[in-house]
Amino acid sequence: MKLTTAATFLAAVSGAAPLVTATKAGKGGYSMSYSKSSKGGSYSSKSSKKSSMSYSSKSYKEAKSSKSCTPDSPFNFSTVYTMDNQPENQISIYERDQQDGTLNFISTVATNGSGFQLQFDPATDPAPLRPQQDPLASTGSIIVAGSETQKCLLAVNAGSGTVSTFKIGAAPDELTLVGTFETGGTIPVSITERNGLVYVLNAGGNGSIMGFNLVPFTCQLFPFDASTSTELSQTVPDGGGGILTATPTQIGFTPENNILVTIKQTNGGGPDFENQTGSLNVYEVNQNDGTIGSLIQTSLSREGFGTLPFSFTFDDSGNLLLIELAGIEGSFDRGVVSVMANIDSNPPLLTSEAESGATATCWIEYNPLTSCIYTTNNGSRSISSFYLNEDSEVELVSNDLGGGLDAPTDMIQSSDSKYLYALSTGAQTEDLQPLIYVYEMTGDCGLKQVQVIADGLDDEATRSATDGGVVNGYVGLALF
Repeated sequence: MKLTTAATFLAAVSGAAPLVTATKAGKGGYSMSYSKSSKGGSYSSKSSKKSSMSYSSKSYKEAKSSKSCTPDSPFNFSTVYTMDNQPENQISIYERDQQDGTLNFISTVATNGSGFQLQFDPATDPAPLRPQQDPLASTGSIIVAGSETQKCLLAVNAGSGTVSTFKIGAAPDELTLVGTFETGGTIPVSITERNGLVYVLNAGGNGSIMGFNLVPFTCQLFPFDASTSTELSQTVPDGGGGILTATPTQIGFTPENNILVTIKQTNGGGPDFENQTGSLNVYEVNQNDGTIGSLIQTSLSREGFGTLPFSFTFDDSGNLLLIELAGIEGSFDRGVVSVMANIDSNPPLLTSEAESGATATCWIEYNPLTSCIYTTNNGSRSISSFYLNEDSEVELVSNDLGGGLDAPTDMIQSSDSKYLYALSTGAQTEDLQPLIYVYEMTGDCGLKQVQVIADGLDDEATRSATDGGVVNGYVGLALF
């Protein structure tokens, strides 16, 4: 099997066509620049329409019989996982009641790897946040993968540059470590898997992608080429890697089985978001062997300010639902949910956007049954909800859901799209206690709080005493 090496890929990138900038008409001065590796040609801009930023009463969609969710698990239990991201990284396991959504802490399991904490730029702190509020500034740090007959848990060890894999057994407390696997870079922060192909996003240095085959039944990882990872198309100054507001955030599959990577600030960024654009990076994937090929890189800015593209998901029509953390005027207080079409085959077309009305909006979940979008707002201690109509227009419904959860980060929804789980790092509370919040999602894009659980989550004082003063902060949520 012949695989694309980093050198081959970079040679292709170096021959990319010049950037062609397309400024979107309308309010906000939104612009995108496109660069495609290995294939020449330029792209023309297309007009976009923008939805109203204000909420108006609508008739919301209830469950849609034409839409399918994840198939029911062949196992007779469900579990939720998170990890403490400490020097001796551990997974916390919760049994999930599939009827009422509640969690019951079971146990912890070591990953045999170490966690890590990204930092703000040492010259200045551009946001009123502690690093413990958002330790890896990413999404997808822990995922459930595998076949219907054998599920696997994959978790990054950002401090040791590895991914740990576990076999999920026949009972909630049966989680067996298979091994740790080198990721071909430093500070792994995000994982994605589809049909046995696994890709890991490293945030250290220029950033890189490592591809693996996930072996059915054993949960082992085998790299496509043990000596090669694909370096991201950016040049980060020496010592500039690992800055929380600039690093790559998420890796995930697109509707056409290519790979999308978001980078908050391309080329390492800096404390001033002016002229520091982030980017969407779509890598063509060879569907036969997993090889990473050509790249389309789209730079995002508005009126000269980088918008800090963060987490993403897709709706039923294949539209990209993207959070831009500093969507307006480079401000953490003006995050935006953007809807973009044509993410695979063309430069993306911005079709709609809506402000979150909150601070540090970073993580996103889309409910396919109700067409509701939920985002966690790390700085506002809240969850925002949006409605996505049949014309792919997005509208803010509420910016004050969640019941005051502190410094929320990752979210995950149940396979039946009934319950939503949100991780609160607790980094701004007096007791510094992390929590997991459980909500029932309603048809009007609301949330009903079901449970708040602290069991299995050590507070900062306990972690500091155990690990010599080190407190990195909990990261990730995965659901089986």
